[in-house]
Amino acid sequence: MRLKKTIKTILSLPPRIILQKILRLIQRQWRSNVVQKLDLLRPTYSQNFPQTSAPLATYLKIPPLDPPVADSEQILSLADLYLNHTFDLLGSGWIQVRHGMDCRGLENHRYAMGSARKTDPQGTWLKHRVNASNKNYSKKIWRMIATDYIPIDWQLDFKSGYRWQEKKPASQCSATPLPGVDIKVPWELSRMQHLPQLAMAYGLASQNTEGAQQPETYSNEFSNQILDFIATNPPRFGVNWHCPMDVGIRVSNWLVAYDLFKSQGASFDTEFEQAFKNSVYDHGLYIIQNLEWNPTLRSNHYLADIVGLLFVSAYLPRSPETDTWLAFSVQELIHAMEEQFHTDGSNFEGSTSYHRLSAEMILYGTALILGLPDGKREALKLYDPISIFSGPKLQKAPLPFFPVPGLDQTSPLPPTHFEKLERVADFTRAIMKPNGQAIQIGDNDSGRFLKLHPEFHKAELNEIHALYQNLHDYTGSESANPYWIEDHLNHSHLIRAIDALFGKQADSPGPVDIEAQIVCDLAGGKTLTPSKPKTSTPDTGNRNFSSDLSWQEGKQKLDALSSKQCNTYEIFAHEHNLKSSLKHFCFPDFGLYLMVSPTMFFSIRCGPVGQNGNGGHAHNDALSIELQIDGIDRITDPGSYLYTPLPEIRNAYRSVKAHFAPYVDQQEPNPIDRHLFQMEDRAQAQCLYFGNNGFIGMHTGYGAPVYRLIQVEDDRLIIKDGIDGPQKLVPLDPLNPTHGLPFSSGYGIRLH
Repeated sequence: MRLKKTIKTILSLPPRIILQKILRLIQRQWRSNVVQKLDLLRPTYSQNFPQTSAPLATYLKIPPLDPPVADSEQILSLADLYLNHTFDLLGSGWIQVRHGMDCRGLENHRYAMGSARKTDPQGTWLKHRVNASNKNYSKKIWRMIATDYIPIDWQLDFKSGYRWQEKKPASQCSATPLPGVDIKVPWELSRMQHLPQLAMAYGLASQNTEGAQQPETYSNEFSNQILDFIATNPPRFGVNWHCPMDVGIRVSNWLVAYDLFKSQGASFDTEFEQAFKNSVYDHGLYIIQNLEWNPTLRSNHYLADIVGLLFVSAYLPRSPETDTWLAFSVQELIHAMEEQFHTDGSNFEGSTSYHRLSAEMILYGTALILGLPDGKREALKLYDPISIFSGPKLQKAPLPFFPVPGLDQTSPLPPTHFEKLERVADFTRAIMKPNGQAIQIGDNDSGRFLKLHPEFHKAELNEIHALYQNLHDYTGSESANPYWIEDHLNHSHLIRAIDALFGKQADSPGPVDIEAQIVCDLAGGKTLTPSKPKTSTPDTGNRNFSSDLSWQEGKQKLDALSSKQCNTYEIFAHEHNLKSSLKHFCFPDFGLYLMVSPTMFFSIRCGPVGQNGNGGHAHNDALSIELQIDGIDRITDPGSYLYTPLPEIRNAYRSVKAHFAPYVDQQEPNPIDRHLFQMEDRAQAQCLYFGNNGFIGMHTGYGAPVYRLIQVEDDRLIIKDGIDGPQKLVPLDPLNPTHGLPFSSGYGIRLH
């Protein structure tokens, strides 16, 4: 069935696209085979970046000197955990990651594939771990590390215990080698998004903040972890060079953390600076040679490649090569904004969490382009568009420049780019519930680009077992008390950062924070002029679904069905006026409709599966709802929990039964058994009415049309579902909307 669908998909493409795909496949396979053979014979490290004498660029200013006490406590506590190599990633709980550690396992799948390693200052312990062609340089890097430093095991899935190998070519590292193994665990760790926290702790220590260690403790740990990674992860070898997206995110975090350290007075020795610069170049070279570009679908992976390359080329000294990288990444960032973000400001992935991830990348890329110094701006006019790319062609120099809104300056970013960026913030603002958490639609693996000021709150270690089902056997870490819990569903940082770029801090929730300041610093301290105020409901174009006639026609369709074809539910709000000051927000490109009042937050999912019909991060949530009354969640989307380790669990969370949506027993509106990251849009959900009377939508995922009508009364919500066919809809239970599937806000499972 899957092969038949694949052949059908290929044949539906234009001949030109089919030829492109075939040629790319042949080129990729040929290049992979040749490169792998050469990599076994010669070093893959770049040991002398062409412009060795020029330093890396810096863009950041000194951060605020007087952070709130609570922020200081969080930053220093997290930094202490990272100094101890203790991380909480993808629902792992705070765990110290080291060679030879015992791992708890994942859903009863447990492996013991690592072993303790006795290190030595000369790096001889790396002899049998790193491939022969890279051994000498790897040992040279290791000799730069402090003798008392304990290495991190970067190749380990520290949840299941499975371990990849440093000496294995990255392309041969299987993503799903055994049940319960999650390649995202070492990938997430290798993004090194914790490094900016060490830089902020350095700043607090420089101010003699109570509870801080000596400033050099943090800067030394930064350089040691960087060198540890370089020494034990030769380019194109091991699991952490398998995915270009993670390479791009990692190098961006390296550079921002480095810039933060430098802006606060930290210094590093010449030997480290050169090794660091060489590795930054290696990251850029790997990205440009392994772009995740596709002629028909370019997703958040390609966007991460582009933004990572942008950071590399913006920070490295100028050379003909880096000038070309810079021009290419700017060109492709502009195209990515056009292709991956809809007119209504939403992202095309069909996921609110991936909207945040992609929006962060667009935001930081935009700021960096605005803040490019004169020399780098000149590079955008003088580059040589040589054919070195495995993706689209770079247009001939120069890139076109446009006036920047509100500034006496030009930029390669067109005015429409900034207008859409504002709408990106508007979408994020709309999906935030009164309790400060975003609604979950589609996949959520808690992915981020930069985590400069993540939201955490404290709990006691003994509370964790009661809070998280997946941590029922967690024994804790001595350094993890108090236990810091990250709020993965709080997207307010993104709103504040975009608003700060447009000088609209007063419109954002909370005070201006470090994330907002860093965005403005990257932009060269510039503040843009906001576009004209928008109405609460974005322009719907020619889609007229708010007329009284649309309401009557939709209601008549449901009224014509027999009682056996319909189910009706009433959800009461005791002594509260739900309709008072009720506002409507719609994002039809995404397929999201919201009704919000001071006492109610209500969302309806009704639209495409995303990714131009690929549905890679979509769930079977057509006509599903989320409901919060008086700040209390009554109906929520359960999230994702896992991706590839256990396909049956992933599909359980993608299933229609995991959502409060009309469904037929033993059927899915869109097939989920063909591919874990693909979903055919068989449902073709449509909004028939959205306005003052309520909402009516329909889809055809079961063949026969399925309808859902929602009406808001003063004290209740009335939901009526119907199917115009021989099937029967299963009655739903508003008190058990996900059939007992526990809530996940990004890989962990919350019980309360």
